[in-house]
Amino acid sequence: MSNIVITGSSKGIGRGLAEAFVRRGHNVTVSARGADAVTKTTAELNELGPGRASGTTCDVTVKAQLQALWQHAREAFGSVDIWINNAGYANAQYLVHEMPEDTVHRLVDGNVKGTVFGSQVAINGFREQGHGALYNMLGGSFDGKRLTPRMGVYSATKAAIWLLSQYLVAENREHGVLVGMISPGMLISDNWFEQQKQLSPEEWQKIRPMLNILCDHVETAAPWLAEQVLENRKPGRRIAWLTGGKIMRRFLAARLGRKRDLFSRYGL
Repeated sequence: MSNIVITGSSKGIGRGLAEAFVRRGHNVTVSARGADAVTKTTAELNELGPGRASGTTCDVTVKAQLQALWQHAREAFGSVDIWINNAGYANAQYLVHEMPEDTVHRLVDGNVKGTVFGSQVAINGFREQGHGALYNMLGGSFDGKRLTPRMGVYSATKAAIWLLSQYLVAENREHGVLVGMISPGMLISDNWFEQQKQLSPEEWQKIRPMLNILCDHVETAAPWLAEQVLENRKPGRRIAWLTGGKIMRRFLAARLGRKRDLFSRYGL
């Protein structure tokens, strides 16, 4: 049984991973910026596995709050075995030169600074207790090669997280701390719907076929990702749900008429 901390875990892939871990008998400490979200998520997870979930509020741009999250998890379950830096922001609304200054700050602070601060807290704690695994969240199917329109600043933050993770692997290999990365794929989540609302009907119909090929529901990807995190013993591994091979097979299936429909359940 592992004790796991996930930042930004009241919704989306963070929530999906938390549920997958609890269903497998592990303890999870969840966090979000809002107290109501933490209370609701913790209660629902404890319905799945009584006593398996705890939670506290945490703004990952404030290092002291991340340190408090670590302490909360230690007090709740005795130790932290796995820490997942999941909290962050996504925004597909702007070209790089059009993005407002406050949006740039939000993306860089939440994604980069939040991951740096979370990594510092986790690494220091793991070194002190003598073991632990840290996972940083990359974007979608991130490999640094494919460009997604209107995701320039977001993608830059995820590239920074990838490079940060390489340094963390090298710096902690000899200290009993495993560092890895998670590429969850293109998942339909609350943030995704906020972006979809910004599209015109014409824009939506244009990209819908492609998204039906590339996207997945959180509940589809999260169980597999959770299993890989629990089983992984390889430092530096990127656990990727949406691989190049999977993308090719999906395009081939669509060409052969085996089309997916992910959005009808949402009335889209």
